[in-house]
Amino acid sequence: MLGPQGHADARETKAVPILGRATVTGTKYTCDRSTVFEKWRHICSPPVGWHLSKLGCATCKMPNDINEAVEALQLQIIKGCNVFELDGSMSDVHQSISRAFYEALQAFELEREGFVVVCRCGVIKQQPFQEELTQVESSNTAVVRNRIVPIFERYKASSLPSMQLKSGFRISELSDDQLGRLNLRRVSKTSAAGLSPDWLEAFFTNVAYNTRIECIDVLLLEGFHTLFDGRPESHIDDDIVQLFAYLENQVKLGLLQYYGISSPYLAPHIQRNFPVLPPDAMVPEYLRNRQPLPPVINLYRLLELARRAGGENHHLRFLQYPFNLTFSQALNKPLPYDGNHTLRSLTGALGITTLGYSPLEATDLMDLPQRYHNFPMEADLKSLRMNFFTVCERCVLKEMEVKESIEKGPSTLPPLEHLFVASVYLAAQRQFTNLFFFTNWATYYMIPRFRRALVRFKEASSADLKEWCKQYEQLTNDMLRLRKRMFEHKCGKLAYNKNAAIDHVSPTLAMCPMLNQKAINFATYGADTVLAGFHVSRYFHEATELNPAKNGELPVPEEEIMALCDSLEVSFANCSPPDPYMLEPILTEGKLSKQKSKSMEYMIKIDPHNPKFPDIPEEVEPGSESGGSPNHA
Repeated sequence: MLGPQGHADARETKAVPILGRATVTGTKYTCDRSTVFEKWRHICSPPVGWHLSKLGCATCKMPNDINEAVEALQLQIIKGCNVFELDGSMSDVHQSISRAFYEALQAFELEREGFVVVCRCGVIKQQPFQEELTQVESSNTAVVRNRIVPIFERYKASSLPSMQLKSGFRISELSDDQLGRLNLRRVSKTSAAGLSPDWLEAFFTNVAYNTRIECIDVLLLEGFHTLFDGRPESHIDDDIVQLFAYLENQVKLGLLQYYGISSPYLAPHIQRNFPVLPPDAMVPEYLRNRQPLPPVINLYRLLELARRAGGENHHLRFLQYPFNLTFSQALNKPLPYDGNHTLRSLTGALGITTLGYSPLEATDLMDLPQRYHNFPMEADLKSLRMNFFTVCERCVLKEMEVKESIEKGPSTLPPLEHLFVASVYLAAQRQFTNLFFFTNWATYYMIPRFRRALVRFKEASSADLKEWCKQYEQLTNDMLRLRKRMFEHKCGKLAYNKNAAIDHVSPTLAMCPMLNQKAINFATYGADTVLAGFHVSRYFHEATELNPAKNGELPVPEEEIMALCDSLEVSFANCSPPDPYMLEPILTEGKLSKQKSKSMEYMIKIDPHNPKFPDIPEEVEPGSESGGSPNHA
């Protein structure tokens, strides 16, 4: 990977050079030839002048299924969608995006001039699960993502790895002081903002190396609010001018056309009312005494600093903020520094193009779990619950079969809290307030550790224990799958209520059959171009060909838009807390064994013959037993 310290890991890039840059005539031609965006486009204010399709593509969900995502990307290029955003912290998918882009341009003889490539950079994210890369096994092999590779071939730790830290150090384990020495500022537990010319240089090198795109059309700086950290104003201004001057220089070199800011803090903050934390809740200190939100970023100040860096013809011409039915403040809340304007009206008056970061299958810029789309719902919730209880019981009984022999076994056996998924789930279940916390925990925390522990256990075991591993893995998969279906049902019920609320407030949007169409059509009124996560072809079809509003055919009256902004019923703002209220800690130390450890004090004793689950009510809600319409489910 490439970082400020030069080459750290010699990897070949398979991307093919893509020459050229977006032009006014090229983007106009792309929209003109499109049946979907011919009348559904935004023409940027001068000096930009590009014609942008009303819907753009955010590629942040591509890692879910690269092959499917590549096909979806190529479909969008053919259909005339001409704004594509790359997430700078995802170096691992850049090559796939670049390859898909190149092949589509070649196959359909399209010009690079017709497409706008937007890169969002500035925030460095720690990979969700890194233990595989940094934990050295005693044997010569170590499990990496469910397969075994010799440890000598694994990633080399480098002094400062690139935008996605492969190994070497972890943001979650660095103090703010250590981050400061690396010129980074903390954004969250596992991400930090690298806003300095050094880090931007690393980003440019990284994107150039991985995508071979000659010119980035728009560069968006993320994590900008971390610069406003209580230092003297003159220091902050100097830092920002330094950044802008660096970017203006990149424009002169021809590596960049325009730049902008990407932040959820450009508009007034969203009001969120959550239940009060119980006094005995086992939560970290930062949840009990929350930090105040950063101040709203003053647009006039940014433009003034851009003029200092690049004169009157500066290139700060873009802004990006989350916009959907929950985050509608950009349209209806006056700005604290200018009461006569909302963010939307001010950007229009200043001639700045706005990009909305959107609703469909893409977490917004603040990483809040809100998705405006439908979830699969259960016809028979009662039997699903019974199946779940049965599988949980069998899991715990299976664990009991081998628990004693593992406790007495050698220390090389895997820790129990990595192997016994059911016990860990039962201890930690009250943390999972919704589907997103649960899937994150399963995907990034539990399953990788479990698979690794299982492989180690299997390799060192007799034939009958190998059979135990096989059966236990099957049971565990069933348990997590059934629990996920129950969460999906809960989200589906919520989405059904939101759908009905939108229909009630807006008769025009009620003509759209699907919830994601309503969310996307609404979002197009709050930003010039809406970037959505079309990483599945079906989502793009739903938003365009199957959408009554395609090509601007369904104008929504102004009063309905404002009514939707003001309605709390359509918003997900208070539906789920921003953090799980951790009422029991996840087991992180000690084994699930007879030895005492701090974690054991919080363990709930589960009787395998009559299990009780605190987060699942004893009685099924009335009307839930059978199928029927979703409002009864």
